[in-house]
Amino acid sequence: MYQLLPILFALLTLPCTPDSYRDRAQSASNERAKAIIDRMVQTTGGMQGLHALKDVEYKYTYGSNTSTERYIFDGEISYGQSTNGEGQKQQQYFDGETATVWLDGKKTADADALKSALFTRKTNFYWLTMMQKLADPGLIYDYAGTRNYEGVDYDLVDVTFNDGVGVAKDRYLLYVNPHTHLVDQFLFTVMAFDRATPIMMKYTYDTFAGGVKLPVVSQSHSALNWEGELDPEAKWGARWRTDFKFNNGFTKNNIHPNGSK
Repeated sequence: MYQLLPILFALLTLPCTPDSYRDRAQSASNERAKAIIDRMVQTTGGMQGLHALKDVEYKYTYGSNTSTERYIFDGEISYGQSTNGEGQKQQQYFDGETATVWLDGKKTADADALKSALFTRKTNFYWLTMMQKLADPGLIYDYAGTRNYEGVDYDLVDVTFNDGVGVAKDRYLLYVNPHTHLVDQFLFTVMAFDRATPIMMKYTYDTFAGGVKLPVVSQSHSALNWEGELDPEAKWGARWRTDFKFNNGFTKNNIHPNGSK
Protein backbone atom coordinates (compact mmCIF):
# COMPACT_ATOMS: atom_id res chain seq x y z
CA MET A 1 0.00 0.00 0.00
CA TYR A 2 2.74 2.43 1.03
CA GLN A 3 4.51 1.79 -2.27
CA LEU A 4 1.42 3.09 -4.14
CA LEU A 5 1.22 6.40 -2.25
CA PRO A 6 4.00 8.19 -4.19
CA ILE A 7 2.38 7.14 -7.47
CA LEU A 8 -1.08 8.33 -6.40
CA PHE A 9 0.39 11.60 -5.14
CA ALA A 10 2.19 12.14 -8.43
CA LEU A 11 -1.00 11.52 -10.42
CA LEU A 12 -3.04 13.89 -8.27
CA THR A 13 -0.49 16.68 -8.57
CA LEU A 14 0.01 16.46 -12.33
CA PRO A 15 -0.54 19.89 -13.90
CA CYS A 16 -3.65 20.33 -16.02
CA THR A 17 -2.91 20.53 -19.74
CA PRO A 18 -4.31 23.24 -21.99
CA ASP A 19 -6.52 20.60 -23.59
CA SER A 20 -8.02 19.62 -20.26
CA TYR A 21 -8.74 23.28 -19.44
CA ARG A 22 -10.47 23.68 -22.81
CA ASP A 23 -12.46 20.51 -22.28
CA ARG A 24 -13.64 21.70 -18.85
CA ALA A 25 -14.54 25.13 -20.16
CA GLN A 26 -16.43 23.61 -23.11
CA SER A 27 -18.29 21.22 -20.84
CA ALA A 28 -19.31 24.09 -18.55
CA SER A 29 -20.46 26.13 -21.57
CA ASN A 30 -22.53 23.21 -22.89
CA GLU A 31 -24.12 22.60 -19.49
CA ARG A 32 -25.01 26.28 -19.00
CA ALA A 33 -26.53 26.47 -22.48
CA LYS A 34 -28.51 23.25 -21.92
CA ALA A 35 -29.92 24.62 -18.66
CA ILE A 36 -31.07 27.80 -20.43
CA ILE A 37 -32.69 25.77 -23.22
CA ASP A 38 -34.39 23.40 -20.77
CA ARG A 39 -35.95 26.33 -18.90
CA MET A 40 -37.04 27.97 -22.17
CA VAL A 41 -38.67 24.75 -23.41
CA GLN A 42 -40.44 24.33 -20.08
CA THR A 43 -41.70 27.92 -20.32
CA THR A 44 -43.28 27.20 -23.72
CA GLY A 45 -45.06 24.08 -22.47
CA GLY A 46 -42.67 21.56 -24.00
CA MET A 47 -43.50 18.69 -26.34
CA GLN A 48 -45.72 17.20 -23.66
CA GLY A 49 -47.86 20.34 -23.84
CA LEU A 50 -48.13 20.09 -27.63
CA HIS A 51 -49.01 16.39 -27.49
CA ALA A 52 -51.76 17.19 -24.96
CA LEU A 53 -53.31 19.47 -27.61
CA LYS A 54 -53.27 16.52 -30.07
CA ASP A 55 -53.41 18.52 -33.32
CA VAL A 56 -53.93 22.00 -34.76
CA GLU A 57 -55.45 23.89 -37.66
CA TYR A 58 -54.56 27.53 -38.32
CA LYS A 59 -54.23 30.14 -41.06
CA TYR A 60 -50.69 31.02 -42.14
CA THR A 61 -50.28 34.29 -44.02
CA TYR A 62 -47.07 35.43 -45.71
CA GLY A 63 -47.27 38.38 -48.11
CA SER A 64 -50.28 37.81 -50.35
CA ASN A 65 -50.31 34.05 -49.71
CA THR A 66 -52.49 32.34 -47.13
CA SER A 67 -52.48 28.62 -46.44
CA THR A 68 -54.61 26.44 -44.21
CA GLU A 69 -52.20 24.43 -42.06
CA ARG A 70 -53.03 21.24 -40.18
CA TYR A 71 -50.63 19.22 -38.04
CA ILE A 72 -50.75 16.16 -35.84
CA PHE A 73 -48.09 16.80 -33.21
CA ASP A 74 -47.31 13.15 -32.49
CA GLY A 75 -45.45 12.01 -35.62
CA GLU A 76 -45.26 15.53 -37.10
CA ILE A 77 -47.95 14.78 -39.70
CA SER A 78 -48.58 17.87 -41.83
CA TYR A 79 -51.08 19.15 -44.40
CA GLY A 80 -51.32 22.51 -46.14
CA GLN A 81 -53.73 23.99 -48.67
CA SER A 82 -52.98 27.17 -50.63
CA THR A 83 -52.92 28.65 -54.13
CA ASN A 84 -49.67 28.27 -56.06
CA GLY A 85 -48.05 30.75 -58.44
CA GLU A 86 -50.07 29.39 -61.39
CA GLY A 87 -53.37 29.99 -59.61
CA GLN A 88 -53.92 26.29 -58.91
CA LYS A 89 -55.34 24.95 -55.68
CA GLN A 90 -52.36 23.21 -54.12
CA GLN A 91 -52.57 20.62 -51.36
CA GLN A 92 -49.47 19.22 -49.70
CA TYR A 93 -49.44 16.26 -47.34
CA PHE A 94 -46.57 14.77 -45.32
CA ASP A 95 -47.22 11.50 -43.49
CA GLY A 96 -43.99 11.58 -41.49
CA GLU A 97 -41.97 9.94 -44.24
CA THR A 98 -43.06 11.03 -47.72
CA ALA A 99 -44.81 14.01 -49.31
CA THR A 100 -47.85 13.93 -51.60
CA VAL A 101 -49.18 16.84 -53.70
CA TRP A 102 -52.51 17.50 -55.40
CA LEU A 103 -53.00 20.32 -57.92
CA ASP A 104 -56.65 21.27 -58.48
CA GLY A 105 -57.58 17.98 -56.85
CA LYS A 106 -55.35 15.81 -59.04
CA LYS A 107 -52.40 13.94 -57.61
CA THR A 108 -49.11 14.94 -59.24
CA ALA A 109 -45.79 13.15 -59.61
CA ASP A 110 -43.91 16.33 -60.53
CA ALA A 111 -40.48 16.07 -58.86
CA ASP A 112 -40.17 19.81 -58.17
CA ALA A 113 -43.63 19.96 -56.60
CA LEU A 114 -42.85 16.98 -54.36
CA LYS A 115 -39.46 18.39 -53.32
CA SER A 116 -41.04 21.74 -52.52
CA ALA A 117 -43.82 20.05 -50.53
CA LEU A 118 -41.37 18.04 -48.44
CA PHE A 119 -39.39 21.18 -47.58
CA THR A 120 -42.49 23.32 -46.91
CA ARG A 121 -44.28 20.74 -44.78
CA LYS A 122 -41.26 20.17 -42.55
CA THR A 123 -40.34 23.87 -42.42
CA ASN A 124 -43.82 25.17 -41.57
CA PHE A 125 -44.18 22.60 -38.80
CA TYR A 126 -40.73 23.47 -37.47
CA TRP A 127 -41.27 27.23 -37.41
CA LEU A 128 -44.44 26.76 -35.35
CA THR A 129 -43.00 24.24 -32.89
CA MET A 130 -39.29 25.12 -32.95
CA MET A 131 -39.04 26.19 -29.32
CA GLN A 132 -40.49 22.93 -28.06
CA LYS A 133 -38.38 20.91 -30.52
CA LEU A 134 -35.15 22.45 -29.22
CA ALA A 135 -35.31 19.71 -26.58
CA ASP A 136 -35.03 17.03 -29.30
CA PRO A 137 -32.02 14.68 -29.14
CA GLY A 138 -29.09 15.30 -31.46
CA LEU A 139 -28.72 19.03 -30.83
CA ILE A 140 -25.48 20.64 -29.64
CA TYR A 141 -25.75 23.69 -27.34
CA ASP A 142 -22.99 26.18 -26.58
CA TYR A 143 -23.27 29.25 -24.36
CA ALA A 144 -22.07 32.26 -26.38
CA GLY A 145 -22.17 35.01 -23.75
CA THR A 146 -24.54 37.96 -23.67
CA ARG A 147 -25.55 40.58 -26.18
CA ASN A 148 -27.56 43.75 -25.71
CA TYR A 149 -30.32 44.05 -28.27
CA GLU A 150 -33.01 46.72 -28.08
CA GLY A 151 -32.21 47.37 -24.42
CA VAL A 152 -32.20 43.77 -23.21
CA ASP A 153 -29.06 41.84 -22.23
CA TYR A 154 -29.80 38.50 -23.85
CA ASP A 155 -28.17 35.16 -23.12
CA LEU A 156 -26.87 33.78 -26.42
CA VAL A 157 -27.10 30.05 -27.10
CA ASP A 158 -25.44 28.66 -30.23
CA VAL A 159 -27.28 25.59 -31.54
CA THR A 160 -25.96 23.14 -34.12
CA PHE A 161 -26.92 19.59 -35.06
CA ASN A 162 -25.24 16.22 -34.98
CA ASP A 163 -24.76 14.33 -38.23
CA GLY A 164 -27.98 12.83 -39.54
CA VAL A 165 -30.23 15.15 -37.53
CA GLY A 166 -32.58 17.34 -39.56
CA VAL A 167 -32.76 18.01 -43.29
CA ALA A 168 -29.63 20.21 -43.34
CA LYS A 169 -26.93 21.16 -40.83
CA ASP A 170 -28.14 24.65 -39.98
CA ARG A 171 -26.90 26.87 -37.21
CA TYR A 172 -29.05 28.93 -34.85
CA LEU A 173 -27.93 31.69 -32.51
CA LEU A 174 -30.74 32.17 -30.00
CA TYR A 175 -31.35 35.37 -28.04
CA VAL A 176 -32.91 34.12 -24.79
CA ASN A 177 -34.63 36.79 -22.68
CA PRO A 178 -33.34 36.37 -19.09
CA HIS A 179 -36.59 37.82 -17.69
CA THR A 180 -39.21 35.83 -19.65
CA HIS A 181 -36.97 32.85 -20.56
CA LEU A 182 -38.30 33.03 -24.12
CA VAL A 183 -36.37 33.31 -27.38
CA ASP A 184 -37.31 36.77 -28.67
CA GLN A 185 -35.20 36.50 -31.83
CA PHE A 186 -32.53 34.34 -33.40
CA LEU A 187 -30.07 34.22 -36.28
CA PHE A 188 -30.14 31.16 -38.52
CA THR A 189 -28.89 29.67 -41.78
CA VAL A 190 -30.83 27.84 -44.52
CA MET A 191 -28.26 25.35 -45.75
CA ALA A 192 -30.88 23.41 -47.73
CA PHE A 193 -30.62 26.37 -50.13
CA ASP A 194 -26.91 27.03 -49.48
CA ARG A 195 -27.75 30.12 -47.42
CA ALA A 196 -24.82 30.43 -44.97
CA THR A 197 -25.24 34.18 -44.36
CA PRO A 198 -27.60 34.43 -41.38
CA ILE A 199 -31.17 35.69 -41.30
CA MET A 200 -32.65 37.37 -38.25
CA MET A 201 -36.05 36.08 -37.09
CA LYS A 202 -38.20 37.72 -34.40
CA TYR A 203 -41.03 35.88 -32.65
CA THR A 204 -44.17 37.25 -30.98
CA TYR A 205 -45.96 34.60 -28.91
CA ASP A 206 -49.47 33.85 -27.75
CA THR A 207 -50.39 31.44 -24.97
CA PHE A 208 -52.85 28.62 -25.62
CA ALA A 209 -54.45 25.82 -23.60
CA GLY A 210 -52.18 24.20 -21.05
CA GLY A 211 -49.80 27.15 -21.12
CA VAL A 212 -48.40 26.25 -24.54
CA LYS A 213 -46.71 29.25 -26.15
CA LEU A 214 -46.52 29.43 -29.95
CA PRO A 215 -45.33 32.18 -32.31
CA VAL A 216 -48.23 34.05 -33.88
CA VAL A 217 -46.07 36.64 -35.66
CA SER A 218 -42.66 35.93 -37.23
CA GLN A 219 -40.58 38.75 -38.69
CA SER A 220 -37.47 38.04 -40.74
CA HIS A 221 -34.66 40.25 -42.05
CA SER A 222 -31.40 39.46 -43.84
CA ALA A 223 -28.37 39.94 -41.60
CA LEU A 224 -24.78 40.72 -42.57
CA ASN A 225 -23.05 38.57 -39.96
CA TRP A 226 -23.40 36.64 -36.71
CA GLU A 227 -23.06 39.88 -34.76
CA GLY A 228 -26.66 40.54 -35.79
CA GLU A 229 -26.00 43.56 -38.01
CA LEU A 230 -28.92 43.83 -40.41
CA ASP A 231 -28.53 44.30 -44.16
CA PRO A 232 -29.48 47.95 -44.88
CA GLU A 233 -30.57 46.93 -48.39
CA ALA A 234 -33.20 44.51 -47.04
CA LYS A 235 -36.57 45.00 -45.35
CA TRP A 236 -38.48 43.15 -42.66
CA GLY A 237 -40.90 40.50 -43.88
CA ALA A 238 -43.72 39.20 -41.68
CA ARG A 239 -45.75 36.00 -41.30
CA TRP A 240 -48.98 35.76 -39.31
CA ARG A 241 -50.60 32.70 -37.73
CA THR A 242 -54.26 33.11 -36.83
CA ASP A 243 -57.51 31.21 -36.18
CA PHE A 244 -55.96 28.41 -34.11
CA LYS A 245 -58.11 25.32 -33.45
CA PHE A 246 -56.75 22.40 -31.44
CA ASN A 247 -57.83 18.82 -30.77
CA ASN A 248 -59.72 18.45 -34.07
CA GLY A 249 -59.55 14.66 -34.11
CA PHE A 250 -57.19 14.56 -37.10
CA THR A 251 -55.73 11.22 -38.22
CA LYS A 252 -53.38 10.39 -41.08
CA ASN A 253 -56.37 9.73 -43.31
CA ASN A 254 -58.71 12.58 -42.42
CA ILE A 255 -56.22 15.41 -41.94
CA HIS A 256 -56.54 16.08 -45.68
CA PRO A 257 -59.78 16.03 -47.74
CA ASN A 258 -58.51 13.60 -50.39
CA GLY A 259 -58.91 10.47 -48.29
CA SER A 260 -56.12 7.96 -48.09
CA LYS A 261 -53.12 8.38 -50.34
